[in-house]
Formats: sequence, structure tokens, C-alpha cells
Amino acid sequence: MRVLATLLATVALPLFPVAAIASNAEAHDHGKHEHGASTSGEAGDPARVSRTVTIKMSEYAFDTQSLAFKAGETVKFIVINNGKLKHELTVGTAEEQKAHRAAMQSMSDMNHDEHSHDMPAHAIHVNPGETREFVWHFTKAGSLQFACNYPGHADLGMEGSISVK
Repeated sequence: MRVLATLLATVALPLFPVAAIASNAEAHDHGKHEHGASTSGEAGDPARVSRTVTIKMSEYAFDTQSLAFKAGETVKFIVINNGKLKHELTVGTAEEQKAHRAAMQSMSDMNHDEHSHDMPAHAIHVNPGETREFVWHFTKAGSLQFACNYPGHADLGMEGSISVK
């Protein structure tokens, strides 16, 4: 039995890092589908952050209604959920918000997380009492929005405008 266990460990152990790398690659690619792509920019390099913006959220409200950035700017968003419900922050065009909102429509507040659907690269979920951050590089000028796309949340006021000049 000891020989069998040693043999299995010898064969399986070298395979473990490959499985872990494959699993990590899948997790890293999560949300990179057409639904996850954004015309508003791309995931930013944390080493190139030129500005940090803190956004606080509570039930059906953000603490700001408008933001302005420059094309080419890399922004770190610090997102604080002071509410009792899960919320999210999605940055994108009106069309991207609409598509993400439709994808989330079939889920309840209780079962939304990054692993329950194709999460766009330009969005993060934030649990109650949690602070999360993401870095976004605005690649071109335009009118964008930020929103919480949990069913009904944007309709109740969890959205705002972003101007990129």
C-alpha cells in the first residue's frame, strides 16, 4: 500500500502545478468574453495609476453622481459598500451597462458574484461592509456611465455619468 501511495504521489504531484496553472488561467480569463470586452477602456496597470477615486455605496445610492477623467488616464477605484445588500460597480457605455444588466437579470441579490456569470473586466461585486478596488485605463474620450446592475438597483438610483475628455 505504501508503494502504491508513493507511486501515486510521484505521478500526481508533477501534474498538480499544471492543473493549478490551468485553473488560474481560466479564472484570469473569466469575463474576457465578448460580453466582458469594453469600448471604454481596459484593465489598467496598477503601477501606472495617475489618480485614485473612492466611491461609497449604500442601498440604491452612490455618494457621487458624476465623474470626469482624461483619455489615457489610469484610475484606481476604491469601492466601499456601506449597505446591507451586495452591490457592484460597472464602468462602461450605456450599451455595455444594458448588456450586463440583462445578464444579471436572471439572478437574485443572494447569488451574484464574480463566478456566477460572465463578469466584465470593467465591473466588480462588493459585499456588504467590504471595500474592493480595481484599476481602469480610459483609452478614449466619450460619455460613459457607472452603475450597479443588480436587478432593480440602477432603476432605484444606483447609476451616474462619466465624462472622458
